Amino acid sequence: MADNAGQDRKAAFLRIFEQYAPALQRLAGAYTVAREDREDLVQEIATALWRALPGYRAAASERTWLYRIAHNVAITASVKRRSREKREVVPEMPLDLESVGAGAEESLLAGEKRLMLFAAIRNLAGVDRQITVLHLEGLSCAEIEAVTGIAQGAVATRLTRIREKLRQAIRAREMDDGR
Repeated sequence: MADNAGQDRKAAFLRIFEQYAPALQRLAGAYTVAREDREDLVQEIATALWRALPGYRAAASERTWLYRIAHNVAITASVKRRSREKREVVPEMPLDLESVGAGAEESLLAGEKRLMLFAAIRNLAGVDRQITVLHLEGLSCAEIEAVTGIAQGAVATRLTRIREKLRQAIRAREMDDGR
């Protein structure tokens, strides 16, 4: 009987992880720069998911539950990484970008804009970064409230302010790059 429960847990984990792997990669990209750090973060999230799976009782949607775990792990990892980076210099590496199917120049421009956006998101305060990533993953304000504990109205207000912060950060970066 115990072996059957273990098989069910493994099947559930594999299904969930496969379904949400692209979203977890994007989430990790919002918290880390280097590809190796993103891979490590996704593995830490997978480990936390595996440990939490037996306690999942469907009180929240599977997606909300997963994002709560993923963001808690990402925040903890960010704190650890910042502490480590104070002791050592880490070179900044760009995100790995998939081809967008456009011409080379259009692809390059899209990639540069994506890099600017991710850099601006990484520079947001922790809670704003969390709200932004959840919003970009298509979660509603109600789902974001379930993950973060921040009221829906406050989430909507913060998103408005965050959009303006991101616009300003990207404009400033474009101005700096133009010089």
